Amino acid sequence: MHTGRKIKLLRTLKNLTQEELAEKINKTRALVSHIEQTGKVNHYTLTVILKALNISFADFENFSDKGLLKANSTHYAINEELTILRDKIEHYQKENELLKKLIDSQKKTIDVLEDKKRGRKG
Repeated sequence: MHTGRKIKLLRTLKNLTQEELAEKINKTRALVSHIEQTGKVNHYTLTVILKALNISFADFENFSDKGLLKANSTHYAINEELTILRDKIEHYQKENELLKKLIDSQKKTIDVLEDKKRGRKG
């Protein structure tokens, strides 16, 4: 992965816009954009960027988006599973309400039948 892509990923992970990073390093947003697109950056500017992003040069060199892709995939799967579980809970809540209504209806029917039965005996 080229230097510009790494910088862009790290910047977005830190929730910084290009403008905000540019302000931190006393450069223009256009320069940050150029660096991210081309990967071309001099050593001094790269050092300043890494300091602003709070990452060491060694960590920057070893940085890869492979873990991020796996994390995003896992995050997506968890969100999908949560959505399915919420739908199931909603379904069961509706079913529970219907069962409560059915029970109430059955109780009323039983009460009517018991009243009729008492009326015959009385």
